[in-house]
Amino acid sequence: AAVLAVCLGIRLLLIKKEVRDTAEELREISRNLEENRVLKLHTGDRDLELFFAGINQTLREIRRERNMFDRREQEFKKQIENISHDLRTPLTSILGYLRIMDIQGLSGEDRAGLETVRRKAEALSRLVEQFYEYSRITAEEYEPEMKALDLGRLLRETLADSWREIEESGLELSAEIPEMPVLAQGDTNASERILRNLIQNGCRYASGVLKVRLTVEEKAIVLVFENDVKEFTEEDAERIFHRFYVKDTSRNMQGTGLGLSIARTLAEKMGGSMKAELSEREKLRFIVCFRRWEH
Repeated sequence: AAVLAVCLGIRLLLIKKEVRDTAEELREISRNLEENRVLKLHTGDRDLELFFAGINQTLREIRRERNMFDRREQEFKKQIENISHDLRTPLTSILGYLRIMDIQGLSGEDRAGLETVRRKAEALSRLVEQFYEYSRITAEEYEPEMKALDLGRLLRETLADSWREIEESGLELSAEIPEMPVLAQGDTNASERILRNLIQNGCRYASGVLKVRLTVEEKAIVLVFENDVKEFTEEDAERIFHRFYVKDTSRNMQGTGLGLSIARTLAEKMGGSMKAELSEREKLRFIVCFRRWEH
């Protein structure tokens, strides 16, 4: 009996060790699902073999679903790129003809109608361009051109270029930007697109004061856009970076919901990050982290 008890005890210890090792192995597999790894049993226990076989089958199904999702995602992005490309050329031609048309001989009503057509065509052109840009930057082959850039200067120039848009939206601008150069590591065009998309988002949906602050921290350069928002929830803050997400109350405004998704994708492509926070005082804060330039 004593020998049997010892044998059972050893058997139990081996099984517990196998379970602990397997749990660690499963965590490692979950972190690297793209690797075609499965769980392996070393104790020869029939019940554990069946249990592990079930887990391995689940892993195979997860990988299959993930591969299918990735393929559909790439096909979807390619379709967006193709459609956007097909629409860009005729829209450019239409806008070109509208700009050179002689409106002097038109009545006031006809001029107003032509101006409406021009505005709608320009708005559609901007939407198509945004779809094309989204498909381009989310492609696997897209790589930002990383170099040293003065983020403070770029921010001042971009705000100055957008001054009329900010003023027409009724926002008051409050900017805190260091006078000294703020050197970040990034792509100039991508960084400017992030800034413009944040400004455009503020002009469309913000109210009151648009606060912009740029600070240099130990490991990153932090850009903060903060503004008052109405009827905005924590759920909105969590979903705001989802592509095509537009808050229902704002669907009358021209937008695809891609602007912030593009901005965050560009920030991450450059090794940074972007997130949104909603304070108790109904203030929405966008926080973008850029990598500091290392000499």
